Parts: sequence; C-alpha cells; structure tokens
Amino acid sequence: MHSHGAGGGFGGMMGGMRGLQSGGMNSPNLDNLTDEGVQGSAYDNKVVMRLATYLKSHQKDVLITIGAIVTYTVGNVTIPLFMLLGIQWGINQGYDSTPPAWLPFESWRLHLVALVFLAMSLSYFTAMYIQAIFMPKLSQSILYQLRTQMFSHLQDLSPSFFHRTPVGRIMSRSQSDVLQLTETFELMVTSVADMLSLVGIMLIMLVILPLLGLADWRLSLVCLSVVPVLFFILAYWQRFARRSFTRIRRAIAMVNGEYNQNITGVRVVESLNRQDENLEHFQDLNYEHLDANMQASRFSGGLQPIVESLIGIAFGVVIVMGGSAVLGTGDPSWGVLLAFPMWIQRFFEPIRHLTMQYTQLQRGMAAGVRIFEVIDLQPEVKDDPDAIVMPPIKGEIEFENASFHYVPGIEVLQDINLHIMPGENVALVGSTGAGKSTLVTLIHRFADLTQGTIKVDGHDIRHVKRSTLVNQMSMVLQEPYLFSGTINENIRYLHVEASDEDVIAAAQAVGAHDFIMALEGGYNSTLAERGSNLSIGQRQLLSFARAVVADPRIIILDEATANIDTYTELLIQRALQRVLQGRTSIVIAHRLSTIRNADKIIVLDHGKVAEIGNHDELLERKGVYARLYAINYGLDSDGTEGSDSGTVAVPAPAPGDNN
Repeated sequence: MHSHGAGGGFGGMMGGMRGLQSGGMNSPNLDNLTDEGVQGSAYDNKVVMRLATYLKSHQKDVLITIGAIVTYTVGNVTIPLFMLLGIQWGINQGYDSTPPAWLPFESWRLHLVALVFLAMSLSYFTAMYIQAIFMPKLSQSILYQLRTQMFSHLQDLSPSFFHRTPVGRIMSRSQSDVLQLTETFELMVTSVADMLSLVGIMLIMLVILPLLGLADWRLSLVCLSVVPVLFFILAYWQRFARRSFTRIRRAIAMVNGEYNQNITGVRVVESLNRQDENLEHFQDLNYEHLDANMQASRFSGGLQPIVESLIGIAFGVVIVMGGSAVLGTGDPSWGVLLAFPMWIQRFFEPIRHLTMQYTQLQRGMAAGVRIFEVIDLQPEVKDDPDAIVMPPIKGEIEFENASFHYVPGIEVLQDINLHIMPGENVALVGSTGAGKSTLVTLIHRFADLTQGTIKVDGHDIRHVKRSTLVNQMSMVLQEPYLFSGTINENIRYLHVEASDEDVIAAAQAVGAHDFIMALEGGYNSTLAERGSNLSIGQRQLLSFARAVVADPRIIILDEATANIDTYTELLIQRALQRVLQGRTSIVIAHRLSTIRNADKIIVLDHGKVAEIGNHDELLERKGVYARLYAINYGLDSDGTEGSDSGTVAVPAPAPGDNN
C-alpha cells in the first residue's frame, strides 16, 4: 500500500482499530499474532510440505543433493560390511573362512573386496563434499524466497494488522523465525540421512549378515534391544522440552517487543526520565528469557548421559556375548567383533544427533508454523477477481448511502451521501470523533465500507484494482514520515521514474527548494532515520513535495499542517493555492485560513453529514459549523472574530474514531 506523509497515525482509521479485536470486521483473518499455543514438534508435516513447495524451482540441485545423501548413507552403513568381508574371507583363516557357495569368490576375493571398499570410500567422501556444497545452497535459496515473500506479503496487509500487532513480534517472525527455519532445513535433511542410516544398519545386522552366514541375528537383536528404551525415554522427555521451548519463544518475543518500543520511543523515555524503570522492566523480561533457556539446557543436558549410557550398554553386549562366543564356542569371527562396534557407533550417532538437535528441530517447526501463519493472513482489502484497471482520474467522488464500522453495532459513519466535483477543494470539519479521518481513508481503500458505495469518476472503487486507483491519488498525513536515503529519493518515492527536473519542480511548488539548496548536499543530502536531522516543518514540506511529484488527480490532506509553525504553514498555504489548482482535494484542518479557502465545507457530526456549504453560508445558518467555529476561533458575543490559533475543544469522541 502506498501512502504519502505520516507513518505515525491514520487518525480515526487507526483509532477505530484499537477497538477491533477478534470480533471486529473481517477479523477472523487478522487475529492478533501471539506465540501462545505454538508448540513445536520435531516433525510437522504441514510445515515440511510447505517448505517442499519452495524446492520446485531448484529441482536440479534437489536431485543432486538427494543423490549425494543416498550415496553418503550407503557408504556409511556398508563400509563396516566390507571390512568384515575382508577379514572374514580374506584374512581370517579360522572359523568358516569360505564364503557361501553361491558367492563367486575364489582366491582373488580379498582383492575384489578391497577394490569395492576403495570405490565405496571414494564415493562416500565425494558424496560428503557434494552434500556440503549443495545443502547450504538450497537452504540459502529458501531463505531468500521466504524473506522476499514475507516482505511482499507484509506490504499487502491492511493497516489494521500493523496497528494490532506489535512491531517486535512482526520482526521476530520475519527475521529470526525465517532464519531459524532455514537453518532447520539443513537439520531436517541431515535427519533424513540419519534415519536412512538407522534403517540401513538394522537391515544389515538383522537380514544381510545372517543371510551371508556372518553373524547370528540374535546377537544383532540383543544389541538393538536398547532402542525401544531410548525412544520411550525420548517420548517422555519431549513433553517437558516442548513446554520449555514454547516458553523460550514467548520470552524472546517479549524481549524483541520491549527493544522496539524503547528504541522507537527513546525521546519520550528520556524526556520523562524513565530509563531506570524501563531497565528494571527489561531485566525482568530478559531474566525470563535467560531462565527459559537455562531450563531447556537442563533438559537437553539430562538426556545426553542417558543416550551415552545406552550406547555403552550396546557395546558391552557385543563385547560380552561376542567375546564369549569367540573364546568359547568359536561361533563369530574376529571380524564380527570389529564390525559390530562400528555399526553400533554408526547406529547411535544419528540418534545422538537427533537428540542434540531435537530442540533445534522443535524451534524450526514452530518457526515454520509462525511464518506460514503470517503468509496465510488475508488482507482485509483485496481486489475482486474481475477488477478493472482504473482509467485516468478526473476527480469526481461520490458517497452513496455509505456506512462503516470497526466494531459491529457501533457505526463510525452513517448513511453518508456526498458528491465532490472534479477540481473541487473540499474541507472536512467536525469535532474529534466525528469520522473525518475515517472518511478519507475509505477513499484510499485502507478499508472497505460495510454498507453503501464510494465511486470515483463513476467507478465503484471496490471493483477497480486498488493499485491503479491509489497511484493517481496522494495523501499527506499529520506526522510526516521520511525514509532513510537522500532527499531526492524521498521525493520520488512513489514516482520513481520522475526526472531530477520533476523533483525540483515539485519542491519549488511547495516551497521546499530553498531550504534543500541550503543543505550541504542539496537534493543529494542524506536523511537520518525518519528524517530526524530536519525540522518537522521541513519534513512536512518534503511530504508535500512527495505527494505533488506523482501529479495526483486527488489529494487528501489529513491535518497536514497541524504540527508545523506559522511561517511554514504560510509557505504551504501559498503553495497549496498553486498545487491544488485543477485537482480534487479533501482537506481536514482546524485552521481558519484553510477552511475559508475551501470551495465547499462538509461538516460531520457523530458520523453523519450535518451541513454542507461555504464558510459564509454555514455561519449564517448558525448550526453545528457556527458552534464549532465559535469554539475554535474565539468569536466574541457580538459575532466578531477572535484569534486564529485555538485548538478545538470538543466533546468526547465517538467509539472507534480519533478525528
């Protein structure tokens, strides 16, 4: 969504969103994002399947990686087998040194086994290298796609989502969670290789070795008897680990939110001398994060000795049973005693990895859930499937029986009927809470009406592509928002193809050219974050220039001169007489000069149109406008004008609106 000017508030639009929770308009798709209930499991099929869709554009790399994993796994589980065969059929001259009759081994059998062993070892190390190259390539490609998609999607969400969702939580999901998920992707692939290794080793120990007459399957079964015990322990352990992990995610989200809140509001913090209190509050949040991580570490640390003990038991079984057989009955060979420990080590190594990475896998799965929650959010304002491209705008605006609410049953605008002609300069007047800002933001389609229609040049704005509508409009808000970069880049922010001459002409039109040229870098001067190295009046002038350079047919000014000094306002007023010429303009203002110059004044009262007319006509009616005018500008009892400096003293706001 493109908007010009302030980023600090949307007036009544945002004020109403404060009351919009889960029961508000279209809220089922835009509930507050929280980390409550997001408990990661080591494997989440929905997350894995969604991740798999990002691999479609990398099919060649995926096939190479799969081939490398399979080759690596085969080598990992068969190298001990070839060592066993070499000892059994080539070196060992004791028990049963002759291979089965159906195997074509004769005197050259040792050489053949050695050649196969060498080939498998080379394949094993080559596959390991290929996997090390292509795995990060795939994970970084997914990271790139996810971040791009997340950034694009966030720009499409409605303003209400950002008003209800803390920035720290959004940043946590779009940055740390994306990184967490892509790091977990490599672990998931490694875990698949580990699982294949487990299956391969069990197949060799329980099937292939007995088939070749190299070992009794009962010895293999006894060695693997510790596996059910291990999985039972893991199943019991993960219930505690999952709760601990959820606590970590909740704690880090709170820490990120506190960071964001204190950094963005640092001037208020310092002006109120709240540093010590804020630090104390942050320390509480940070300690919760520390304690949660320490608890998770204790869970992980307690599991490791159990795994190592089971590995030791399995080794002991081989040594005791196998050694007794060699020294007693002579059943197994020395090759079996050497190969079995290697298989046991290879068997428990993946389990050890999975144990150590279990928490990481949980984090990754939960991060995936949170990421796809955001990606699956639907904007409140969406183009119709058959929406048309908005033709060049002339500037006619019509409200027909228009009503709007943020919370059902509490109408902010009620049955509005207005007709604004092309090129007309309209002022919106009303007490705080009357619905002024809500009305103009609806023209910009930050939200859609709950009843009635808004037409621009006869087109219902819900039936045209929003981007083609707002590209021909500009909005300047009360608090100017500038982006990091140069003045030149900020002015042409929407109209990026504008030439340097267009930029200068826009700055001259709004009276900003002189102060820009007085800067050391002129139009190439670099602005600090949010333009903090300029005065608020200078920032607002740049916001006006940014709005004008796009040559909009409709300009909306929402309290655009409320926070600037009298001299800057005078510059803007003079500029507006030129800038607004031939354009439809809707101005929300309390300044007398702005209201007097309007072709038409629309007076809103509690969400309804109370009066329409010019300044003199409305004063003669002695209605709502005359009463507000008297309060605003200090009319004396005889009707003569007082000062033009007051701020409206108004009744309490209606529900859901600030302006």
